[in-house]
Amino acid sequence: MNWSFVRTIVVNLAYVTLILLSVARYNHASDFFITSVIRELPMKSGEVLYKDYYINAGSNNGLKKGLIIEAVRKISAFDNINSKLVGDTSVKIAKLKLIHVDKGVSVARLVKYYDKETTPITGYDSVMIGDLIEVAEKQ
Repeated sequence: MNWSFVRTIVVNLAYVTLILLSVARYNHASDFFITSVIRELPMKSGEVLYKDYYINAGSNNGLKKGLIIEAVRKISAFDNINSKLVGDTSVKIAKLKLIHVDKGVSVARLVKYYDKETTPITGYDSVMIGDLIEVAEKQ
């Protein structure tokens, strides 16, 4: 039995479990988060493809077209020795720009991902459904 392979599988399963638990724990009615991700399908080679990120907040919540926002993922820290949750941390995943704003829903597109060398491992490197939304400090 290759124990390195088994260990890798167990660690990956632990990361996925922690991500799912943190998404389920933090999506309260007062939080704004990514509700859907829509992507284009390529029709020809070399075509630029876009991804739209739908958010459950809009002009009623103070959002405006052109506003820069950040996708943030809450990650739970787990103490494997004592088998208990230690706490939570927020990890900035990406910077997004609002391209369309209605009263209760907005659509954003990717501006940039944050550097992987300076951010904790989140288990999934892209913006995903359930990621929280915060207004970026610099506009």
